[in-house]
Amino acid sequence: MCVGDVTAAPRRRAVYIQNASDLTSSSAPRMRLARLILERRITEVIPYGFGALLASPEGRARAAMWVNELHRCGARVILPIAGADRLTALDGLVAEYPEIWFDGLITEHEFWNRPDRAAAFSELIALIAGLRIRSKVWTTQGRTISIGVYLGYPTAAEASTLAGVVDFVFLDYSVRAPELAWNHVHATGGSLRERFAWFSAAGLEIWPIFYATGEVDMRPSLASRGTTAAERALLGDLAADRELAASSIAGFSYFTFEAMPDPR
Repeated sequence: MCVGDVTAAPRRRAVYIQNASDLTSSSAPRMRLARLILERRITEVIPYGFGALLASPEGRARAAMWVNELHRCGARVILPIAGADRLTALDGLVAEYPEIWFDGLITEHEFWNRPDRAAAFSELIALIAGLRIRSKVWTTQGRTISIGVYLGYPTAAEASTLAGVVDFVFLDYSVRAPELAWNHVHATGGSLRERFAWFSAAGLEIWPIFYATGEVDMRPSLASRGTTAAERALLGDLAADRELAASSIAGFSYFTFEAMPDPR
């Protein structure tokens, strides 16, 4: 499916796939994704619903073929990991298809929403340790698998602990317009600028998440102004911040591919 020039240096832009099983069985969205990767408007793919593909031999074959296709198109593949059972299922996929590889693993354990926050945070740290072990077991041909975490609203202490065990962070920006993102203060989670500063100081790759769907999303803004304009708004606010202007953003992530307009 993917034939073309994949050597151009792109703006890094990740998309969440709402349902990998549905997308891989539907030619139109699959071809749309392949086209946008070839055009270097999307560079990383994070597939939800990947677990459903691991439940049967046919599904695993389809999963392996799709991951290989994404790599041929020039994309990086980052798998979301909800728990240890997903790691066990992926062990089976890798055993059946030893040529397959993943570029990153990310967990989305929302400990900040749990009443037993300390216990939930400990669960997250244990899961990240499991990801790190698999990143070494599944490595092929000298490739490195990066480990990341999606975050809503950690405390400074939690951020410090996480910065020591992951390589990158996806940071939630649930706002209706990109110019609201930088100075947004979450009702319970606090200042998003402060959260950014913690991980910037730790030297981690930082990826803001913009939402094309969700309880709070910027879909109308993305549709009317384009993704590049949204990214420039946050980058401009970062550049204007005297204390953090020297910080960098690795790329932008979007939830979800199915809901967003073509990046422009």
